[in-house]
Amino acid sequence: MFLGIGDFARATGLTVKALRWYDEQGVLVPADVDPHTRYRRYTVGQLEQAGLVRALRTAGVPLAAIRTAMREGGSPHEALRARREAVVTERAREDRALATAERVLAGAGLDYDVHLRTSPSRAWVGVIEYVVLPADADPVIADPDGTPVDADVAIEAALLDVYASLHADGIAPTGAFWLDLGRPADDAGAEVGLCVPLAAPVPEGWSVPGRRTIAGTRPAGRELTTEHVVTDDDPDDGTAVHPAFAALVRAAAERDLSIDLGTLRQHCPREVAGSPGSGKRVPGSGTGTRTVVELSVDVDE
Repeated sequence: MFLGIGDFARATGLTVKALRWYDEQGVLVPADVDPHTRYRRYTVGQLEQAGLVRALRTAGVPLAAIRTAMREGGSPHEALRARREAVVTERAREDRALATAERVLAGAGLDYDVHLRTSPSRAWVGVIEYVVLPADADPVIADPDGTPVDADVAIEAALLDVYASLHADGIAPTGAFWLDLGRPADDAGAEVGLCVPLAAPVPEGWSVPGRRTIAGTRPAGRELTTEHVVTDDDPDDGTAVHPAFAALVRAAAERDLSIDLGTLRQHCPREVAGSPGSGKRVPGSGTGTRTVVELSVDVDE
């Protein structure tokens, strides 16, 4: 038994326009098409297919995924599972964005203590990591082939390689590492330098095996610095200007100082006394410990 496209549309709740579109896209092809009038006819058995297509579209499954699912060997269950995973991922992204907005609103009226200090000349060596900055997710570090990896794991591995290479050649670091954040890449990402201070420059041509190695000497000068307490509800997902960075820029403007954003650095986190969940911006008294990171940027002389 055949049903004309009008009767089939009424039976399925789909519009005639949608049925024609699904036919053109290979999602729901009519059982018969008149070669002269191009009039489409459907079988009663296709009612179940149409109901499935409508349900998947209502659930937000992309048309291309439905087309694959409706073909022989396709799996509507797999298409729905993939859609469910995408929804969960999107909801998590929205939750992060909401948390970031709440953090920014909560901290909008809080002042950071920004200090102007003199920094000595120091030699350093480091390696480069490439950070992907997607618009809808947390920043991730990518392998040379572009494969995303956990940022903390990648940074730890890179630092271990640096320290191991220095130790093998009898070169001793003179302090804690810092992250050089002012290295833009050519695309939607950034290059982050993992740098270690040294008493003297490394020999010319020295490198960390398998790593893109950088080295240099920072001249003596002045820098603005501030500290930020890291908490579990303080996501760093690139969806808002970090308040500590904003504090540095604001302080420079207020003091009529010119800063070099290409020298922005995040120093090695450290534990200080105080309540981990206090939300205070600078170290203080209290019980327990909290993690503090320091941001600094050079002042142009």
